[in-house]
Amino acid sequence: MNYDQAEILGLQALSHVAQHEEILMAYLRLSGITPDELKDSAANPATLGSILDYFLQNEKKLLSFCETMEIAPDQLKKARQLLPGGETVPYST
Repeated sequence: MNYDQAEILGLQALSHVAQHEEILMAYLRLSGITPDELKDSAANPATLGSILDYFLQNEKKLLSFCETMEIAPDQLKKARQLLPGGETVPYST
């Protein structure tokens, strides 16, 4: 996993969130941002890291997303560690 792959995975996670209203609303409530703020910051690597954090903090949603994307959950952990703020995230690999 490299930085570019981490960003791509973050964008895929954001797309998944945007396609599922229940997940989107839960993410917005937890993050405290508005839909417009999310839209405006969608390309920001820190926002992508936040989206990955959301999945990593909810095992059910993490496993569902990973199944949909056909990737192992540890790939999200690796991607998260490469994005801004990831060096302080306590997720083990």
